Amino acid sequence: MTTEFWLFVIVGVVAVVSAVMMLLSENAVHSALFLIVVMGCIAFLFLMLNAPFLAMVQIAVYAGAIMVLFLFVIMLLGAERLGGKTPFRWMTPGAMVLALLFLVVVGLGLGAGPIAEFSPPPPNPQVRVAHFAAEAGAVDLRVSGVVIEEGLEFGDAVGYLSFPAGDYEFALVDPETEAVVIAQNVTLEPGFVGTAIAYAEGDQPLLAIVPESLEATDERSGRLTVFNAYGDALAVSLVDFGSEFDPNDTQVIIGDIALGTASETAEFAEGTDLRTWAFIEAGNENNVLVRLNNEEVFRVRRGESTLVVLGQEPRLAGVSRAVALPLVAPAAPSFGSPADVGKLLFSRYMLPMQAVAILLLVAMVGAIVLTHRPKPSAALVRARMGRRRVSRPLTSVIAAQVGQEVTGPGSRPELPEPADEAAGN
Repeated sequence: MTTEFWLFVIVGVVAVVSAVMMLLSENAVHSALFLIVVMGCIAFLFLMLNAPFLAMVQIAVYAGAIMVLFLFVIMLLGAERLGGKTPFRWMTPGAMVLALLFLVVVGLGLGAGPIAEFSPPPPNPQVRVAHFAAEAGAVDLRVSGVVIEEGLEFGDAVGYLSFPAGDYEFALVDPETEAVVIAQNVTLEPGFVGTAIAYAEGDQPLLAIVPESLEATDERSGRLTVFNAYGDALAVSLVDFGSEFDPNDTQVIIGDIALGTASETAEFAEGTDLRTWAFIEAGNENNVLVRLNNEEVFRVRRGESTLVVLGQEPRLAGVSRAVALPLVAPAAPSFGSPADVGKLLFSRYMLPMQAVAILLLVAMVGAIVLTHRPKPSAALVRARMGRRRVSRPLTSVIAAQVGQEVTGPGSRPELPEPADEAAGN
């Protein structure tokens, strides 16, 4: 068995034993300390699941702030130990019964055979459309005859569209003549995420479907993919020219991207300097098509998936130029990160979080009720006061013993002489 399994067993045993001791301990402070141990074990389990943020929250919020509040209430009320009869004797046997029922249910489940792995149904496919067909002009986007977007210009893109899985016809239509510029049938599988890019190969407009990944990126990194829609070059490369003072430090980042195809997806560290990067004709460093020197447009951002499309923008008098436009989409946050936790808490788990907040409030009120000492009755107060009441003043008692008053000037009694001195006189 692996080390991870034994760590899980050890931490689980410590957590269960601490939970039992929390229920059985008669000292409220000891119960709270055992609960802190349970929360520490839960934080360790979060670390084993590669969720350090949740582990930190578990320690800082639950084992820290909330348990400090519990201890403050217990110590403030002076109820470290419940004296006399326990007001809720049914809690200990009730907890034991619930624990036994839990063990029976788990045992029945394990005895029924291996637990089937739960796999949620795949989400609907998502597709965005980008218009880079140089000679098509402004077009309308239609999906299976339904107009989705009107007046798409060169370089425009439509955000992700979600459709049920199935077959669809993507068409770009001239809005004036209703002539179909591009029409292609596309089969969308469940869970598919990609971009439909309209481009031109010579005079023939085409539509390419580029699969994408919106899964979580590595820590402090972004994802980059390149699509070649530049019709005047059969293949292009993305290179880093490096320092302008050293002509020999040119480095190929992504090479030999054929027309109408996408490169392999690569990840780069956040803040990577792209100002020295450029698209060139494959194998010809002297033919620079376009440089990525716009720092505001081309930037590697953390947790983003960027598809850079190299296109051929038409200009006046039949002249065209190469342009590179980024299509940016946020990638899924990594598991256990603040963004992932916030997204889940404020969307899918909003109601459970509210329920947990109410449960913690009830637990705090319950701790106050369990440790609160009842106010003594009026009869008990009178009995205590009666025991303290003195029937005769202390001075009267002393005067009766010594035979004279002990109050006022000159009232101090003379002490009798010692027996030896009296006999000598």
